[in-house]
Amino acid sequence: MTVTFSHDQALVLSDWLYRVVGSPAFDAFVAEDPTVWPALHQLSGTLETTLPDVFAAGYGEGLAAARQRLLIDQPEAPRRLRPTPPPSPGAVERTVGGWVAEDNVVTALQQLSFYIGYRYDAADEDALVGALEDTDDDTDDLWFEYPLSGSPALTVRLAQAIGGSVVSAGVTGVMDDVLAARVETVLDLL
Repeated sequence: MTVTFSHDQALVLSDWLYRVVGSPAFDAFVAEDPTVWPALHQLSGTLETTLPDVFAAGYGEGLAAARQRLLIDQPEAPRRLRPTPPPSPGAVERTVGGWVAEDNVVTALQQLSFYIGYRYDAADEDALVGALEDTDDDTDDLWFEYPLSGSPALTVRLAQAIGGSVVSAGVTGVMDDVLAARVETVLDLL
């Protein structure tokens, strides 16, 4: 099989693979089907060995220019939801609460988004910039709320634990026992 990329596409894809492979969110995503690892490693290795830019001086500038050209040539792709089965008959509105380390908030939101088929991207990360600065988990009206519009839709509430290095989190939505357990696990592990 032959797949053809433009130079810019290959450079951006190579950089993206380098950054995400090994991250907790990506590894959890791939863990659902470990048979994709050989193809991912082959693709990553092929890109790295055929792109001299990866090891060249000025790599960052070249990568930024490639990204800019791709954005101009192809406007933002529409958000696509991963098909998910409808909630089971046991799904009810519930809230799962816990804590997330400050450095893991984005990873937690990415993983929750994956579970509900929501495409979490840079626009979502931009919405978080400075959003937690004035939050306080001891005051109910000082929490930051953020919707994840997947299937089912979830609302994530976040607030800093004053004097700590964790962020209190509450995730609300119509969840079955499996999704609720996954949400709880994300909050427990991150």
